[in-house]
Amino acid sequence: MIRSKSNMRFQILANFILILFTIFVITPFILLIMSSFTEESTLIRNGYSFFPEKFSLEAYAYIWKNASKIMRAYGITILVTVVGTAVNVILSTMIAYPLSLEQLPGRRAITFYLFFTMLFSGGLVPSYLLYSNYFHIKNTIWALIVPNLLLSAIRTYISTSIPSALFEAAKVDGAGEFTVFFKLVIPLSKPIIVTMGTFAGLGYWNDWTNGLYYLTDTKYYSIQNLLNKMITDIQ
Repeated sequence: MIRSKSNMRFQILANFILILFTIFVITPFILLIMSSFTEESTLIRNGYSFFPEKFSLEAYAYIWKNASKIMRAYGITILVTVVGTAVNVILSTMIAYPLSLEQLPGRRAITFYLFFTMLFSGGLVPSYLLYSNYFHIKNTIWALIVPNLLLSAIRTYISTSIPSALFEAAKVDGAGEFTVFFKLVIPLSKPIIVTMGTFAGLGYWNDWTNGLYYLTDTKYYSIQNLLNKMITDIQ
C-alpha cells in the first residue's frame, strides 16, 4: 500500500513536469501562429501577443502569391538535404574504414592531412575562388551540396569500437576488403552513421550561407535563402 502511494505520487509529479515542459515547447509555436494573423503595423507597434489586436491575413496572402517559388525552394532543399547527406555519409565511411587499418601505408600522413585541412580551411576568399573558378559550381545546384561535404570523425569510432580481430577473422574466412566493409563495418557502425547523417542533414537543411555566396539565380534558392530574401523584401 505504501509502495502504491509512493508510485502514485511519483506518477503525478512526473506527469506535472511533462505537462509543464510540453507547455514550454508549444507556447512559442502558438505565439508564432497567432502573430501570423496579426496586422503587420500592429505587430511592430505592440509586439507579439496571443490574441491578435487587429486580425489580418496579409501574411498568408503573401505566401499564396509566392506559392510556386516556395514549393520550388522546398523541393530544392529536400533534394539537397537527401543527396548531400547520402554523399556525405558515403564519403565519410569509405575513407574512414581504410584509415582505421593500421597496416595502411602512409596512414598517419594521410590522416594528418585530412584532419588538418578540416580544422584549418583556406578561408572564405580562397574557397570562393576555388569553387567558382575551378569547380564551376556557381549558380548550380552543386553550390548547395559540394561546400558542405566535410568528412566526419567516424574513423575514430571504427578504430575504437570495432575489434580488429573481426577484420582478421573475416579475411581468414576469405572475405575481401569490400565484403568486410559492406558486411561488417557498415552494420556495426550504424549508430555513428545515423548520428553523422542526422547532423549532416540538419546542416544541409538549415544552410543558407552557400546560397548567399554562390547563387545569384533565384531558381536555385533553397527555402532558407528564399525566406531570407522575403524578409529583406518585406523590410
